[in-house]
Amino acid sequence: MALNEQKETLTLHTYFPTVVGVGINPDHKAVEEKLTNKCLEIRKKVKKGGKDWLAEDTYTTLNTYDLCKDPDFSTVNDFVVSQVIEYCKANSIDLNCLNTNPVGAWLNIYKKNNFQEWHTHGNAMISVSYYLKCNDSSAKIYFKHPVLDTMAPKILSYNHLNCEQVWVQPKPGTALIFRSYLYHCVAHQKNDDTRICLSYNFRRKYD
Repeated sequence: MALNEQKETLTLHTYFPTVVGVGINPDHKAVEEKLTNKCLEIRKKVKKGGKDWLAEDTYTTLNTYDLCKDPDFSTVNDFVVSQVIEYCKANSIDLNCLNTNPVGAWLNIYKKNNFQEWHTHGNAMISVSYYLKCNDSSAKIYFKHPVLDTMAPKILSYNHLNCEQVWVQPKPGTALIFRSYLYHCVAHQKNDDTRICLSYNFRRKYD
């Protein structure tokens, strides 16, 4: 059979996808105002965390205030846990190896010009970003391809198969669930509105 008569065509198979789960809290409106005010009160009273961050002006309670120990956040915490469980089921991750108690939960408040540099969450298996307060012009979160291409080709048109990074516009009540090794960052907050994100880490449970 001549080459131009060949019936079969090239097919593409995706064997190592990067999976980001998106969960939407149907009860977010009921807690947004209360928890936003609570976060702003915490900012006044609790020492800033994030030691050695390049984004030194961004307020965070990483290692200074654990949201899992605050009953006011229990509704959102429970929702986040439920979404992590669904993420694991969808990816055929054995739930017996998941510690469903977050090993850390903290808040991040972004004012104008605040940002967060590229980073991963070490010593964790699954991480979550839950957007408590934001709007359509709030700073985006970016995710980077987990493999460093040492000789990248010139791409004529980017799509989900060849992109090196993607961004997500945060929406109130949305949880992004992803493996903790995935590099991510937050762009500069360019408006005067407050952007509040709650972050969570989950570890593996060993036999």
